[in-house]
Amino acid sequence: MSKRATHDDDLVVAAQRGDRGARERVVREHLPLVYNVVGRALGADADAEDVVQETMLQVVRHLERLRRPDSVRAWILAIAVQQIGAHQRRSEAAPMIPLDAVPESGAEFEEVALLRVRLSGERRRVAEAVRWLDADDRTVLALWWQETGGRLTRDEVAHALETTPAYAAVRIQRMRAQLDRSRSVVTALGTEPRCPGLTETVAGWDGVPSPLWRKRIDRHVRDCPACLSTSRDGIAVERLLVGAALIPVPAALTAAVISRIAASGTLGGRPRQLSQALRAKPLAAGVSVLVALVGGIFAYGREGVEQEQPTANPVVIAARTTDALPTPSATTPSVTATTSKPTPSPREKAATCGAGLAKIWANWPVPTDKGSYTDLGDGTVRDRKTCLVWQKAIAPKSYTFTGAKSYCAGLTLDGGGWHLPSRVELLSIADYAEANPAVNEKAFPDTPPRYFWTSSPWAVTKTPLRAWIVNFYEGLTSNAGDQTGEYSVRCVRSDGGSGRPSYQIRSGQVTDPATGLTWQRGVSTPMAVGKAAAYCTGLDLGGRTWRLPTLKELETTVDETRVSPAIDVKAFPATPKTGAFWSATTSAAHSPNRWLLTYNDGITTAHEVDEAYVRCVS
Repeated sequence: MSKRATHDDDLVVAAQRGDRGARERVVREHLPLVYNVVGRALGADADAEDVVQETMLQVVRHLERLRRPDSVRAWILAIAVQQIGAHQRRSEAAPMIPLDAVPESGAEFEEVALLRVRLSGERRRVAEAVRWLDADDRTVLALWWQETGGRLTRDEVAHALETTPAYAAVRIQRMRAQLDRSRSVVTALGTEPRCPGLTETVAGWDGVPSPLWRKRIDRHVRDCPACLSTSRDGIAVERLLVGAALIPVPAALTAAVISRIAASGTLGGRPRQLSQALRAKPLAAGVSVLVALVGGIFAYGREGVEQEQPTANPVVIAARTTDALPTPSATTPSVTATTSKPTPSPREKAATCGAGLAKIWANWPVPTDKGSYTDLGDGTVRDRKTCLVWQKAIAPKSYTFTGAKSYCAGLTLDGGGWHLPSRVELLSIADYAEANPAVNEKAFPDTPPRYFWTSSPWAVTKTPLRAWIVNFYEGLTSNAGDQTGEYSVRCVRSDGGSGRPSYQIRSGQVTDPATGLTWQRGVSTPMAVGKAAAYCTGLDLGGRTWRLPTLKELETTVDETRVSPAIDVKAFPATPKTGAFWSATTSAAHSPNRWLLTYNDGITTAHEVDEAYVRCVS
């Protein structure tokens, strides 16, 4: 190991132990790289520096969770990419700045780069072409830019993108192809005099780079001998990027980051003295630590995790971890034990879970945003609400869609019988009150905030084939999982089923016997989120009491065999093909935004929107 690597490891370990000086040095040493990656990914976005600050704050909050200090740089970049993606999703509706209207006082990152490292000619055109890239490709370029400059390895780029080096190479190649097309667009637009045909093509263009106009201009350039001749024989982009230095971090930003880190005074999201106390003692002794700290007795841990105990009286852990410990009250959960008769072990109690349920789709109570788990002590965890048994640890590596199903089918843990979870099954363990990761970490420790495969393919069968994936950074569901890509895997064991609900329709209501939920068959007009709950409360339908559904409840109505809309149109004929629906679930990663579900394809999002539809549940 090099002296530099040893230095980094020692610094991270010292920071994890609470050394404030080491923590600040970790931040200062990695801030320039984060600033450059975020800056290149977000460009003209006025909130780019806020994303940098939030990234570094997340680094400090979760530094204790880093198991391999030697991977700190890749880990930090993975957090940066997550923050970039979250911000891009929030900002999709924000207007872009026209190419000829960048104000001097708010110059974008590329403009700063042009001034500070004196880019000219081909390098200037590359910097301008970046504005034409799609958001995901800008992020890939931001990382590849640092790899080309020798500041990152391909493995670190892959880790930041949450994929394998081989698939990272595929994404880089796709980005480079789009960048080359964008360079041709920039060259053609900047040629004087401009081609008459191009002038006609861009008539009506507002000067804002967009995928639509990139395609239109690129199509003209490829078919126009005059434009094509000006864009040929460009210097390879790698040669242009090698000499590009890191853009210095503004002093004000460095000061702001250090100030926020110092003000937070936390590691792992908990007061430092409590965090260190719990690290020093096992959970069995943790209760005594908490008694001393708050003067009362209650169990500490993520909500609803029951641990296998060596005694006949297992401790039920019910209080949720928070940044501030609650003071004892009459409603504070407490650890109680009785010796009147032996308490069945978790496995004995689990044996009767779900007895009598018919073996059909999702035939279990839809969980709230919090699960209730029993650690069976053999590498498996049972959800006491759904009766699903889960693999506690994730698969040791990432897999393709086919590989993921094969891995679960061949898993011999606790006698086998495992399968890749369906979309609804995997969503049942998402904890939307948490983020990074959005899961009960007591039940499922070391869960990375990455995308996980489900066994549910997307309904659209054109290539490349895709399947549903769930991002455990915030709990987002997406149908964009390329089946040849590689994602994380956690297997489940459950009874089989038909895979489809059997709705009962009556008097403007739709009842799902499997979940026990009754839905409003129609929908509201679009409305602001502040009116959504009141709309359901005031709904006069069938003499029922109605409410706004949680995100998980909405997810059970998605018909994975359809798109536009992705819902049973016989049961819910009034569902619009596009447009989002409000849920009652707040996004922990993007608070105070609410989670929404869009029936165009069934994906979820926590974007900030003005209005959305409502379908109430009872």
